[in-house]
Amino acid sequence: MIMKKIMLSIIALVSSISMVQAQTYKIGDVYDKGGVKGVVFYVDDSGEHGLLVSPSGFEGKWCKKEQANNTINCYDEKDGAVNMETIATYIKDYDASWDEFPLFQWARSLGEGWYIPASDELKLLAKAINGGEEYSEKNINKFAKILKKEKGKGFINKGFGHSDDFMNIYSSTEMRDSKGLVFTLFFQESSGSKFGTYMLGKFAKRKGKLILAGQYKNILTGGLTIKTDFGRAVHKF
Repeated sequence: MIMKKIMLSIIALVSSISMVQAQTYKIGDVYDKGGVKGVVFYVDDSGEHGLLVSPSGFEGKWCKKEQANNTINCYDEKDGAVNMETIATYIKDYDASWDEFPLFQWARSLGEGWYIPASDELKLLAKAINGGEEYSEKNINKFAKILKKEKGKGFINKGFGHSDDFMNIYSSTEMRDSKGLVFTLFFQESSGSKFGTYMLGKFAKRKGKLILAGQYKNILTGGLTIKTDFGRAVHKF
């Protein structure tokens, strides 16, 4: 009887230890806890904490015309949540509203804790979806499949004409000494592949890399019905 009690105690102890062990994640995993759902694109060394990207995206402007050339002081390059707080302060100080910042208003609509990534966080997203320095539409579409399983959207327009276009992704980080510009993730095609892309269209292998470059806050580019400016929200876990 005593031995049985000891064994049951050991089993209970092992079970309790297993329950308190933190769950670890890797890039591409779906995180779904406490009403927060997203796809992991960065993890720290422990595997327990990192960043999620929203399955859904936003097609629209960083801000409206009235704020386009203003400096909002969103200069944090590491943490987009800090830039969100800066915009909140701007709204309070200048009697503005979140309606005047459509991209950020959308991020807030996803729930508490979601924000527009800072420039360095956008670099981490680029690394996760691209899988290397050389542009890989295959890897980007592979990551996009995970998003689409969660009723989300990918990163590449399956459009008309000569090519499929990578959707430019806004960061929340403004460029210093350059009013109206924010860091944005672009696909920069190498000059050697442009002619082949033009001639072969979507059947050509596009070569180049993803880069961060400046873009005006309220510009929505794209020909025909294709919109190439885009937003993704991120969340810490």
